[in-house]
Amino acid sequence: MTPPKPKYHAPSLQEEIRLWWQNNPMTYDWQQTNTYPEGSREWFEEIDKRFFNEITSFFAQSKGEKPFSRLIPFSKLKDNDVLEIGCGTGAHGRLLAEAGARLTAIDLTEKAILLTRRRLEAYGLKGKIIQMDAESMDFPDRSFDFVWSWGVIHHSSNPEKVIDQIARVLRPGGQVRLMVYHSRSINALSSLVRGALSGRLFRQGVEETLSFYTDGRVARYYSRNEFAALFRQKFDDIQVHVLGQKNELIPVPGLGPLQRIKTSLAQSIPPFLAETLLSRVGSFLFLSARRK
Repeated sequence: MTPPKPKYHAPSLQEEIRLWWQNNPMTYDWQQTNTYPEGSREWFEEIDKRFFNEITSFFAQSKGEKPFSRLIPFSKLKDNDVLEIGCGTGAHGRLLAEAGARLTAIDLTEKAILLTRRRLEAYGLKGKIIQMDAESMDFPDRSFDFVWSWGVIHHSSNPEKVIDQIARVLRPGGQVRLMVYHSRSINALSSLVRGALSGRLFRQGVEETLSFYTDGRVARYYSRNEFAALFRQKFDDIQVHVLGQKNELIPVPGLGPLQRIKTSLAQSIPPFLAETLLSRVGSFLFLSARRK
């Protein structure tokens, strides 16, 4: 007698998301030009050179200041319990640990955990780096003073669950600061135009089209009001700002010579002009809120 075939269980959406990022870690190296051994201090420094440069993060720090010092209150985090959701390669985890925070960083993928641990070791820093799903965090209630997440929760199968978990693990008065994608941005409009020209927009609709042209298995976009509304029940002092990168002001796709021309043009845009324009049509929504 032939034994029955085992039943096939399709992976959950969250598992598909995990596998996507496991196979496509965010190293800011789309053209694969980082030639240093993966996980070495030099490899991490090459990533940071790309991630924290004047084109990609001019909005996050003033010239000559510590990366992301406009957005992360480093001076207030010493000896605080800080949680980072989605540690990636540990770029922000390093900054938080250097500020004296008691860092806990989580990520859905084994790859991110390995790289972040290696980064902290390379710089002689400490932190608890744990593989964990942010939709169901395994921390006691009121465990943290501050939660940070940059470009992560919009890739979750259920961002509302993540927000509920953030509220649960934050102490009263604790602060969350995080970034998601802006639906009324130049990048979003560019993706919708591409979708219209290919016919995808008419077959799949706005949400699926935006997700298709974005990294990740899933990518969700929000307006300022939509995103703020998700926090109103359990948070006070909610502020949502629009931010963006200079190269968004030159919405030309492509790599190689075209990309170099685009980068050169972006560098020539004065910061005050770029900031003024991107405060309306930038691709990032940056939220800060305080736990009630």
